[in-house]
Amino acid sequence: MSAKRREIVIVVVKATAIYSFVIIDIAAGTGFYLAAKLLGSGVIIASICSMAGVESLKRGPALARNFIRKG
Repeated sequence: MSAKRREIVIVVVKATAIYSFVIIDIAAGTGFYLAAKLLGSGVIIASICSMAGVESLKRGPALARNFIRKG
């Protein structure tokens, strides 16, 4: 008989990562989508605005810091 070795994987997720995902990705993405939709855009354009808006919120501060340092 061979003994099988079972491993348990424990993943630790920081609360700030969950908060960041919920607030930025879901809430802000929905806000950008609805704002674009209210301005009369189609579904595809509103989806693109939602994705671009969320990415700009995530990467914008670092981009601004780098721009200020170089300037």
